[in-house]
Amino acid sequence: MRNLHWMLVSGAAVVIAIGGAVYYFFPMQPADQAATLPNETRSPSNDSRMLVVPAGNPLLTADANQFGRWVPSYPIRCGEIVFERGNSKAPNFSFCIGEIRKRVTTATGYQLNHDDVVDSRVAAHWHEITGAK
Repeated sequence: MRNLHWMLVSGAAVVIAIGGAVYYFFPMQPADQAATLPNETRSPSNDSRMLVVPAGNPLLTADANQFGRWVPSYPIRCGEIVFERGNSKAPNFSFCIGEIRKRVTTATGYQLNHDDVVDSRVAAHWHEITGAK
């Protein structure tokens, strides 16, 4: 009897864990998204997580919040490495460029290249927004 009890409790725990994982990793789409056709264009909704930026390099129009999300500051201060020092031989320089490119692409859908990130206008804008020296 005792084994049956623990089997039921363990089974319930497994079912709850699997259900929670499915709920977390596969969120339900809103009803209006499910009803639209794939070729149909929609206006962006207020709850959309995709950032709408003008055509071109999003780093040139980024605000402090966006720089905070796109330019890693922990454990490596990529802003200082890329925009202040600008030395391509600095440790973690390539990692920081790759991470910034990946984060901007994830947030905006715009594919940056290496030159877009190291553009002097981006560095000037970063200094202006963050108040860096």
